[in-house]
Amino acid sequence: MKQPVSACIMTRNEQDNIGICIDSIKPYVKEIVVLDTGSDDNTVDIALAKGAVVNKTVWRNDFSMIRNELVKLATQPIIIMIDADEVLIPNQDRAFENTCKRLLEDNGLVGKIGILNETDDNGVISANISRIFSKNSGIFYKGIIHEQIDCSHKKLNFFQTDLVMRHSGYLKNKIMANKKYDRNLTLLFKELDKNNKDSYIHFQIGRTYSVAGVNDKALFHLSKAYTFSNREQAFHSTLVQTYGWVLLKNKKFTELFEVLQVGIEQYPDYTDLYFLYGCTLVELGSAKFAHLIPDIFLTCIELGEPDPRKYESVLGVGSYKARYNLGLYYELTGQVDKALIEYRISSEASFTPAIERLNKISVDRK
Repeated sequence: MKQPVSACIMTRNEQDNIGICIDSIKPYVKEIVVLDTGSDDNTVDIALAKGAVVNKTVWRNDFSMIRNELVKLATQPIIIMIDADEVLIPNQDRAFENTCKRLLEDNGLVGKIGILNETDDNGVISANISRIFSKNSGIFYKGIIHEQIDCSHKKLNFFQTDLVMRHSGYLKNKIMANKKYDRNLTLLFKELDKNNKDSYIHFQIGRTYSVAGVNDKALFHLSKAYTFSNREQAFHSTLVQTYGWVLLKNKKFTELFEVLQVGIEQYPDYTDLYFLYGCTLVELGSAKFAHLIPDIFLTCIELGEPDPRKYESVLGVGSYKARYNLGLYYELTGQVDKALIEYRISSEASFTPAIERLNKISVDRK
C-alpha cells in the first residue's frame, strides 16, 4: 500500500542511477518529485518515463536551496529525501507504514533512515541520517553542502525508523564522476572561509580527500577537525574513527595510539575502534605487541556490531571481519586448526578473503 509520501530527489546527470532509484521507492509512495539542476544527459527523460513529477531549476552552488525547493514542490503530507545514487532496500511496506503513522501523529518528529554505504573494498559502512519528516513541520535545510535539518519555531525530536537504503556515492569512481569531487571540495572550502576552525567542515573535507585516496590532505583536515571538535558534536565518534584510519594509512602510529586511547575511553562500546586498534598492531608488525592481537579481535567479537543508532560503522568489525583477522593471526602463528575455525565462521557471511584462505589451506594439506 502506497503511503502519503512525496519522495524528493535532486538530480544532475544521473542517467545511470535515477531509474533504479525511482523503481526502488515507487511501490511505497504516492508521489515522486525530481528537481533537476541542469542535466545534459537522459536523466530528465528517464525520470519522466518512470512516472516522476519533474521540475527544473538552475544550480546555485547550494544544496540546501535545492532541498528547500523540493519541500515546497511536494504535495503529500510526508517527505522523504533520497539521493539519486541511493536505492531503497526491498520489502519495506511495514517499515513505511509504521514510520508514516508516527509522523502523521506528531509533526515534530524526524525519522532517521539506515544508509548502507558501499566502499571500494567491497565493504559497507552503515550510518543513520535524518531523511523523513512532515511537510507542515516547518523544517528547512541549512548549509550549502552536507546540509542539515533545522526548524525555527520548535525543537525537533528524532527517532530511528526501520527503513534502509543502499548508497553507492562513497565509491571512488562515483566521487570522481561528473566533477562531483571538485564541486564538493569547492563548496566545502567556501564554507571553511567563513570559519577556518569549523570542525565539521574540516571533517567533511578530510573525508572527501580520504575517499579519493588523497591521504596527506585528508590527514591535514581531519587533524584540524579533531583539534577543534568536542564530544558533544553528533559526528565526533565518526570523526575519531575516520581520523584513526587515515592516521594508519599515513603510518602515524604514535598519534594513532593516542587517538585510540582517548577514543576507546570515550566510546567503550564502539567496536570499530577496537578493530582499528587490532589492525594497527598487525600493520606495526612488532613482536613486542603481537600477543595483544588475538585478545583485541576477541573483544570485537564479544562486543559485536555497534548499535547503528549510536555509531557509524564498518559492517563486519564485530563479526566476520574480526573472525577473519583472528584466523590470520592463528595461521601465522602456526595454529592452523584454530585458524580454520575462524575462517569457516567468517566464510558463513560470504566473506571472500576467508573463503580464499580456507581453499588455500585445503589445497596445501593435500
